[in-house]
Amino acid sequence: MLEKTNGVWSRVCAVLLAVVSTAVGAGPFFDPSLPLYCSPIRTEENGVVARGLLIRLGAREWVAFDQDLLRPVLWFAPPAATPPLSLETMSQASWDEPTRRGTVNPPEPTGKGTSLAPALPGVGRTVEEVMTDPRPVYGDDAGRGGLEESGRRFLGYRLAGEQAVISYESNGVVIEEWFEKSGDGLIRHLAAGPGPELVFLVAGGNFTVKPTAQEASSGKLHVASNHAGLTFKAEEGKLIARLAAGKSGRRVSYVYGSKRIAAPAGTPPVPTASTGRWLKPVETRFRKEAGSGPGWALDRLPLPTENPWKRRVRPADIAFLSPDAAVMVTFEGDVWRLGLGGDRARWTRIAGGLSEPLSIGQVGGVVQVFTRNGIVRLKDLNGDGETDFYENHSSLIHQTVGSRGYPLDMEVDQTGRTWASIGGIMTDDRSITGKIPDNPHSGAILEISPDGRKLDVVSTRAREPFFARDPVTGHIVMSEQQGHWVPSSGSFPVMPGSHFGYGGGKRKVSPPAVWIPHDQDNSSSSPLWLRGTGFRAWEGGVMQLSYGTGRLFLVRHAGTWPSVEGAVIPLDIDTEIPLLHGNVHPTDGSIWFAGFRIYDSQVRELEGLARLRATEGPFSEPINAFAVKEGVILKFNGELDEVSPELARAKEWQYRRSGGYGSPRLKRDGSEGVDPVATGGTFLSKDRKSVFVHIPGLKPTMQLELSHGFQVKGLKSAMRPVYFTVTAPPAADWTKLGFEPPALDDSLATVRDAPKDETPPSAGRGRELATRYGCLACHSVEETNGGHSGPTWKKLYGSERRFTDGTRRTADDAYLRDAILEPAKNIVEGYALGMGSYSGVLSEPELESILLWIKELK
Repeated sequence: MLEKTNGVWSRVCAVLLAVVSTAVGAGPFFDPSLPLYCSPIRTEENGVVARGLLIRLGAREWVAFDQDLLRPVLWFAPPAATPPLSLETMSQASWDEPTRRGTVNPPEPTGKGTSLAPALPGVGRTVEEVMTDPRPVYGDDAGRGGLEESGRRFLGYRLAGEQAVISYESNGVVIEEWFEKSGDGLIRHLAAGPGPELVFLVAGGNFTVKPTAQEASSGKLHVASNHAGLTFKAEEGKLIARLAAGKSGRRVSYVYGSKRIAAPAGTPPVPTASTGRWLKPVETRFRKEAGSGPGWALDRLPLPTENPWKRRVRPADIAFLSPDAAVMVTFEGDVWRLGLGGDRARWTRIAGGLSEPLSIGQVGGVVQVFTRNGIVRLKDLNGDGETDFYENHSSLIHQTVGSRGYPLDMEVDQTGRTWASIGGIMTDDRSITGKIPDNPHSGAILEISPDGRKLDVVSTRAREPFFARDPVTGHIVMSEQQGHWVPSSGSFPVMPGSHFGYGGGKRKVSPPAVWIPHDQDNSSSSPLWLRGTGFRAWEGGVMQLSYGTGRLFLVRHAGTWPSVEGAVIPLDIDTEIPLLHGNVHPTDGSIWFAGFRIYDSQVRELEGLARLRATEGPFSEPINAFAVKEGVILKFNGELDEVSPELARAKEWQYRRSGGYGSPRLKRDGSEGVDPVATGGTFLSKDRKSVFVHIPGLKPTMQLELSHGFQVKGLKSAMRPVYFTVTAPPAADWTKLGFEPPALDDSLATVRDAPKDETPPSAGRGRELATRYGCLACHSVEETNGGHSGPTWKKLYGSERRFTDGTRRTADDAYLRDAILEPAKNIVEGYALGMGSYSGVLSEPELESILLWIKELK
């Protein structure tokens, strides 16, 4: 026992050491090599910008631009050696402190500046079009999408040396815009294509327009134009610019200043793409067989953390362009190209400045990234290998400003049709809420047409909808984390109109094919449909990835689609990575994984990239599992030793699916706990690769756990679980299943209990259990609580706890029992309910052991 607990403690220490060491040497979050960064922005006078563009002007000055409303928002200068925005979003806040969570507030400019256009459309055909916001209103959420339905659309931006050129269109007229610092003024250059008159919103305030209509002043702000084709007009507390119609391209400029400044004599040509800024590659070598087991080997690929730009590298997703080339996106908004050859990878940075991307794909070799600013395609205009034009493929998704509204997942087929999802968790000014999101795209899976111009809602109201689309059938499966209406993790078939209940409502909540116990997977991430991998025995299954534990699960959906029952096979593969996404190599079928953690994960590593390869020989775990009317069948890809009924035992429990968070394990009579299940005879198939376990009177159940000790010949195997959700399994077709019809005798069925837990409670055992059950993913054992969403356990015992209802209580044994078994009973002030009940999960000695360890942390 001492050896085990020391190992657990070493693992905890390794995590803490990694937290300290990884950030050393990182450069600033806002990379000096980029003239433009994407980020939400809150300004005092002109409101919250959900999709902001932060444009650098020289060494210190910046312009904030609203991608959705097509308007310049603010011109400002932060103090020296200060980032332009407060570091509030998750990627920004955790840049220097890897486990520091982001706040619920959008970033704000760190310096005072000049307000420009108010929260209205920045361009239109008429004055009326720029004086009215036509977009739908979602409560107090500023994330309302763009102006596409009124014929105005953001096209993207181009990087041209130290300048950034913004492109958009208004009713077919393409407009390019860039900014330049000139003395005490800000010059706004515009290049518009031929077409009718255009109207621009210039600024807010009570302006007086000079008789020439080429100058205007509000007292605080002066504006002057350089071209008779652009004239100013004061309208209802706004300054409007009218650009006359033209049969050819129109180039004009005007200048903002706190005092009268002459406009530039002429407007320069639109800046063009420049040569590369990150041409120096970085090389790393695979660490072969960092982990291995029967039928598999796991290789680790070190990340290019030692790079000339001092960029942290937190992999979110990876996609393959060819057998020897891949692209990887990081949470801080960089895209890296990997040249693959032998045991080496050559890393070249090809893009940067994106807003919290978590997924990447490719269409005909063009890289596509899903960000808070929409779905972006990366274009190399001058052929130097780097991105020059960041094309807005689609910003139809109404990206919430809410801090947990991450652009979670994206899949794209080779026609360019895209599926995407954003998080559904809502936050108020303090923490997570369980209310219904106002934004209909929050928690939804969405389908976008190949041209990016049409959006359809596939499913709604999930909490954290990571998903995968089967390239063969087109079926979509979603992993969902424990939360409101979802008492445990699960694998959910997604159909048009599916509704998953987060935030409440009266609609019928769609069921999963199979539940996954919380102690097995406390935080699911993107599933992977297993097609064309090197693991042929898994073909057609779904691999469930766990962010919380770094483990892998093989999910088998049963019956016709959409499945209402299935099985989960925990694989004995620990990647030691906080997994987010996986993808399949197009040639060798290896499975590549990317992930990073900020909080609420118990894995050892902060980030990582790994490759899972198939090796010779069978797996020790089943490759398939399913229920039949008479019991359950486990299928292996190797011959089994003789099976014995003593090697199988079963139990079942139900969940309470409600608007509350989580659920205890419940018996059929509604009391807390689990029901034993009697198992009978065990029978081998003709090829000795499948075993049938007789369960007389098998009933529908939300969770059936079969623990088994069946061994593939030549492999040792401990007792291990397989989990089923049983609804209405068919009667066994023995011939089709490869069995001789078994002689079933119900009288042989007996309850085979697990050995009684006679290990005495101890603090060391409590430490081990807290790691195994994922407690340390959410609760720190240090006085600081970085990277954890629950209260720290350090000095918890004996302290006074203050609760959200205003009451207080001493953290004694009784309180700790309630906190573990009935977490909704008392919620600590400053926290939201984010923990499920462990009633029916922990034995009494296990619970006592955890209490002893918490006491020891005084």
